Order: sequence, then structure tokens, then C-alpha cells
Amino acid sequence: MVSNVMSRYFRPASCIRRRLVSAVGTLSLTIGLLAPAHAAQLTLSWTDASTNEDGFKVERKTGTTGAYGQLTSLPVDTTGYVDSAVTAGTTYCYRVRAYNSAGDSAYSNEACAAPAGATRYTVTVGKAGTGNGTITSTPGGIACGSTCSADFDHGTNLTLTASPATGSNFTAWSGGGCSGTGSCTLPVSAATTVTATFTLSTYTLTVSKAGTGTGTVTSSPSGVSCGSDCTESYNYNTTVTLTAVPATDATFTGWSGACSGSSATCQVTMNQARNVTATFAAAVAPLTVTSFTADKTGPQPVGTAISFTVTGSGGVTPYQYKWWV
Repeated sequence: MVSNVMSRYFRPASCIRRRLVSAVGTLSLTIGLLAPAHAAQLTLSWTDASTNEDGFKVERKTGTTGAYGQLTSLPVDTTGYVDSAVTAGTTYCYRVRAYNSAGDSAYSNEACAAPAGATRYTVTVGKAGTGNGTITSTPGGIACGSTCSADFDHGTNLTLTASPATGSNFTAWSGGGCSGTGSCTLPVSAATTVTATFTLSTYTLTVSKAGTGTGTVTSSPSGVSCGSDCTESYNYNTTVTLTAVPATDATFTGWSGACSGSSATCQVTMNQARNVTATFAAAVAPLTVTSFTADKTGPQPVGTAISFTVTGSGGVTPYQYKWWV
């Protein structure tokens, strides 16, 4: 019970001191826990039966053997206070007294309690799409990768950050009120699932043809048929096999650019944009002699000049002639 603080009642020349009326003696302090979904807090309440207080002083000590210190001063007609500067599992004791210009009343009864921890909720993150990446949280707990769910106190402002792997892009958040492509901050108030979508980067393969001959270049996986379609986009790190097929009147002589060598096939890894050139040469027909004539018939006298004429096709010019007699 709270006893009255009484002062000798007198009227000095300049002011009148007030005394606390006896009704203040009914102060009774109780402590309760705030709703369990919130962070650790303690709620104090008391009955205000005084009629002339200027306010109330709340004192607190940590543990049952600690020393009291004033926690706060509250205005007139206050009947409660929420203390959120507490740690779950630690015992705190409180007492209250009224005051006015005459002084302080006696203390209320002492009330002690230990706040429970905040309710914790599980936040789960998932990944979707053709790409890959990691998701981390601030405060820590999620590193997905490996740890894709964690428990957090109710009311925690949780920030999730998505980091795409090499060759991937982060394209969107979904669920849990998250959206867009930046970091997402959500207040934890219930079990929540958030999904990050990653897509593989794509790179363009361009095939060109060179040389005097003709032919086609095709790809596996399909996409290039050059011929007509000489470009195609492929997902990051796809291995593309190119095959050069010369026309019937040509030969394939080699690759240049992202491929090399003269084998009919080559492989290229699409971890960046790639350019490949296939060179074809026109085929050479064999030499065919179509006529062989002389300007004189034999026999001829020794020393006579004879002119021979040869006609033909194919082969590689210039032609070379050799004679044996």
C-alpha cells in the first residue's frame, strides 16, 4: 500500500504547497505481458485514485536484488506504461509513486516479471527459373545456397538480397510482398515464403561463309542453318557443334574466328557472343586434253620447224607443256 507524503501545511508569502490527498494510498501495481506476437515487453498498470497529483514516477530494477532507479516520469491521470527496453527471460521489478509540488507519495507495492521472447516466424526463400544465384538476409540467417529458411522475431525488418551467379540474371521477386529486381525489405509478422527468379544469360552465335566455293553450316543444338539462318542465341555455357558441308562443286578448307582447323566439325562454348567463319573453295576439275594437232604432216626433212597446238579444259592454269622425242 502507498502511504501519503504529507508536508506541514503553511502559506508562505509567495506560494502555497499542495499535499497529496489520502486517495493516493490506493495505488496498486500490476505487470502483464504484451500480446505474445510482439517483441519482448512488459506492461505496467495501476489505479489512479488520487485527485491532485502532478504525475507519476516509475522505477525499475533488474533482478530481485538489484537497485531501483527511476525509469520514467508520466503525466497526471496516467494509469499504465509499456516497457520495451527489456530482454526476454530477465526478471524486472517495478514500483510507482505519485508526486506533486508538495513531494512524493509512498511507493506502490512491488511487482516483478520476466518477459517472454518474441514470437518467431519462419521465412523461407526459394529459387525459380533457368538460372542460378544466391539469396542472403539482413539480419543474417538465410544464405540460399545452402540455408533457405530461418526463424526471425515478430516485427523484424528483414532485407533479402538476390545475387545472380555468373551467366545468370536476377529477374524478379514474388511472394511475401516482394517485387521488382532490387533488395526486398519485409516486416516479419507471419510465416512467409518468398521466391527469387533467375534466368540464364543468352549469347548470340553468328556464322559467316568465305571463299570461292559454296556450302552450308548447321548446328547442334539446332538453330543455325546457314544457308539462310546464320545467327542463333544460346543459353550461357551451351556447347554448340557446327558442321560444314561443301556443295558438290566445292571443298571445305577451314574454320576461323571462335573455331579453328580444317575438320568438318568444330565445337564452341557459348559463354559470350561468338563469331565463326567457314571457308569454302571451288572444286578444281581434272585437266582434259580435247585436241592435239601439228601444222605439218610427216615425214619432214631434218631442221624443219613444226608447230603443235593443244586444247583442253579443267586443271589449274597456267598450263605447262613438256615434249619428249
